[in-house]
Amino acid sequence: MLRWRNAFLLGTTAVCTSILLFQYPTATEAEIVERPTLSFYGTPGLIDMPTATMQPDGQFSATASFRKDAWRSALTFQMTPRLSTTFQYSYTEDLLDPAITDENPDHYDRAFSFSYRFLNEGKYTPAMAVGITDIAGTGFFANEYIVATKHVHPALALSAGIGWGRLGSANSSTRTSDMDIASSTSSFNIDDWFTGPAAYFGGLNWRINDKWTFAAEYSSDNYDLESQNAGFERDSPFNFGLKYRTSPWFDLAFYSLYGSEFGIQGTVTLNPKSPPFPGGREEAPPPVSVRGGNTVNLAAWGLPSHQLQGAPVERLQAAVEKGFDDQGLELVSLDIDGSTAWVKLRNPRYDASPQAIGRASRVLAAILPDQVETFRLTLINAETPTATISIRRSDLEELEFNPDRDWKSYVRASVDDAYSALSFGNYAPPAYPNTNIRLKPYFAPVLFDPDDPFRWYAGAELEAGYTPSPGLILSTSYRLKLAGNRDESTRLSDSVLPHVRSDLPLYDKDGASHIRHLTAEYFYRPGPDLYGRVTAGYLERMFGGVSGEVLWKPVDSPIAYSAELNYVQQRDFEGGFGFQDYDVTMGHASVYYEIGNGYYGQVDAGRYLAGDWGSTVTFSRDFANGWRFGAFATLTDVSSEDFGEGSFDKGIFVNIPLSWLSGEPSRNGFATTIRPVTRDGGAQLQVRNRLYDVVKNDQEPTLRRRWGNFWR
Repeated sequence: MLRWRNAFLLGTTAVCTSILLFQYPTATEAEIVERPTLSFYGTPGLIDMPTATMQPDGQFSATASFRKDAWRSALTFQMTPRLSTTFQYSYTEDLLDPAITDENPDHYDRAFSFSYRFLNEGKYTPAMAVGITDIAGTGFFANEYIVATKHVHPALALSAGIGWGRLGSANSSTRTSDMDIASSTSSFNIDDWFTGPAAYFGGLNWRINDKWTFAAEYSSDNYDLESQNAGFERDSPFNFGLKYRTSPWFDLAFYSLYGSEFGIQGTVTLNPKSPPFPGGREEAPPPVSVRGGNTVNLAAWGLPSHQLQGAPVERLQAAVEKGFDDQGLELVSLDIDGSTAWVKLRNPRYDASPQAIGRASRVLAAILPDQVETFRLTLINAETPTATISIRRSDLEELEFNPDRDWKSYVRASVDDAYSALSFGNYAPPAYPNTNIRLKPYFAPVLFDPDDPFRWYAGAELEAGYTPSPGLILSTSYRLKLAGNRDESTRLSDSVLPHVRSDLPLYDKDGASHIRHLTAEYFYRPGPDLYGRVTAGYLERMFGGVSGEVLWKPVDSPIAYSAELNYVQQRDFEGGFGFQDYDVTMGHASVYYEIGNGYYGQVDAGRYLAGDWGSTVTFSRDFANGWRFGAFATLTDVSSEDFGEGSFDKGIFVNIPLSWLSGEPSRNGFATTIRPVTRDGGAQLQVRNRLYDVVKNDQEPTLRRRWGNFWR
């Protein structure tokens, strides 16, 4: 009963991440119709069988599927219009024979999958896709397929394909054994792909109306191991389903499976391109103040009715400071040099930097004397001058009501390296020293543990930061656990490597309440296009020490390089000030590349926490509204046998900005990384404020993609 309760909680968590039921706008019929149904694997498909359909570009889906004695959950992301990626976690009761495996007969399984549509549907030709399920997994769900789908009517789609692995098991003599699963090390068995017995499958999908869809399929999955050990009865190769679209973001499906069982599935879908509040819900910005007098009363925005002509810089600074504060910005310094105003500012409110630039420009236009024509705004993030954006005051006055103002204001602005702004520093009194203290709730789940799909902690987190001078940040974070069950894990590490990550259950048990970090960070600019960072202290939950990094990143370049060197020692399990005996010197050289259209690639090469040498490849997609989704894989000189379950480190990550969910500006959000299993090989140090992440959103090409927020 406990495992089914946890399964329900896991599915409920996925649903609750989109608690948009009461606020999500109603979609048009076309929007509802175009979303394809998903299979029990969470991939575009009928019931158990895949199709060549794809979700809308950028779609993120969470599915939870249940049948007797088994359930599956999946997270699916449409990475490109042709490429769909899926992470699946499943449970099957009494699947393994203890006499053979000497393990718990219940089986939890984790798998990565992808489907690639290599041919779009034409007038006379079907869409065709190739897919692989259970990449580098245990092999229990391993299958490969090629499938074609054709709409013979707008409401009727037929699919047919050929499958290998599980999808080639029907009417064949090949059987998956207990030992195949129990002894798997989750490696890339490329030589086994698209080989061995093959079988055909097919089916249809009939959209009865905008709400109801009927599906029928002929399955090529023989369910061998379930039939042998788990009591599953495959009385028929035919499956039938009825799916109901309750809302633009939720589907509910009911199935008749293999002539012997019934199943149910819920699917939640979100699309970064379709926010709940497309126009946002923040207050309107102040109107642009035209030189020579305002035609509107700016008192509602805390701004003067006329520019402060001839006022001393101290008075101008005080007025700008107040105007910035009303917009959620922080003035760092203001210098007037002839017709140019040099302004440094922090942006703690807006996740889109152009929105902060636009609001700051409006405040400056309302306050500064008429002779000031150019605003040179330097963004300060983590005490690092990241970029200087130049805005002409006359462009603001001219373009405020121009129908093409987004593009015209972007091409007339200039984005430059902020290195030249270092010589200006007439600091506002509150800028230094600066203190920030925040108390907030936290929720820290551990998903897809090999023994339990859902463990969690919840409590209160105290964050404090002190900035005594430019470039220097002293900060800490302490978590007080109030509820949760992460300390109930009994899984102990069997790793032959230094236990740099696999002792997480011991950290959870002995240090449920702990210091997350306690650091001194110094940020500096060694030269043009160069950025530097030195961090010392308790760097993360498991390690403390010293970290240094240098980044080369021109503001208009799609490519960047960095080098990082760290000396760290492992912290004690209690999460206080103590250390264990293990220490290591490690670091990486990294290359970052913006491929185009929001796609990013990253390669890190060097030494990892366990002392192993290798490289990590990361591929991600960033959306203009702050969503980010990606995947990574690390290969080092640690063998698959020494690494243990999983063979190598890999996973997916997703960042969902709070501003997308609420419609209110915010730099906070929900971020998680999912690994099939956490081991010690290929483990990175989790140091805060790595430089590429500090500068990326304030430079090109991110500024260009998000410039539409300039006038908001």
